[in-house]
Amino acid sequence: MTSPKAHLLAVGILALSTTFALAQKPSQTPATSPEGLTTDTAVNGLVDEVPGYAGIAFGAEFPEEKFELEQDRGKLKIYQSKEEPPLLGPANLETVLYYVFDGKLYGVAFHTDDGQDSLALKSVLVYAFGQGQDSEDGGPSTVWLGKKNGALFELNTSTGYGSAFIFDHKLHDANLADQTETAKAAAKTLIQGK
Repeated sequence: MTSPKAHLLAVGILALSTTFALAQKPSQTPATSPEGLTTDTAVNGLVDEVPGYAGIAFGAEFPEEKFELEQDRGKLKIYQSKEEPPLLGPANLETVLYYVFDGKLYGVAFHTDDGQDSLALKSVLVYAFGQGQDSEDGGPSTVWLGKKNGALFELNTSTGYGSAFIFDHKLHDANLADQTETAKAAAKTLIQGK
C-alpha cells in the first residue's frame, strides 16, 4: 500500500502527463466564466493572469531553503512548503507541491483527499478561470490553457482524491523535452542490457 504523499505525487505526475493530451482538440462549446465571459480567448486568458504562487513567480529562481524536497527527478524537483495553509477558499488541501525545473518554479499542484474538498477545489478554479475544457471521453478532467500558463484539474472518482496543477507553458515544454531525452537514454541503456 502506498503512502498518501506518494499517491499524491503520483497523481500530480499523472496530471502533468495528461495535460496536453486533453488539450489537443479545441472545445466544442465556448467556456463561460463566473463574470459571464463566453469566448475561449477571454476565459483561457484568465489563467495567464496567474503570476506564480506564494509570492514566487513562475520562471523565478526557487528559494529551496524554505521548502522540503519531496522528489528529485534530475532537472525536475518537487518541493513541499513547511508552512502551507490548509485551505484554498473552501477547499481543505492535503498538500501543495511546487514543481521546479532547472532551479525555476514551473508549476504548483494542489491536492485534496476527499470528494467534497476536491469539488470545492474545482469550484475555485472555475471562479478563477471559467468552465474550462472537459476531457472528451467524459472523464473527470478539466483543462484551461492560456498563451503562457495552463491549469488542469483531475478527480479520482473512486477515491475522491483531487488535484489541480497550474503551470508555465515554456517551462512545462522544457520539462517534457527533458523527460523525452531521459526516456530515450534509458531505453538505449535498457536495450544494451546495462
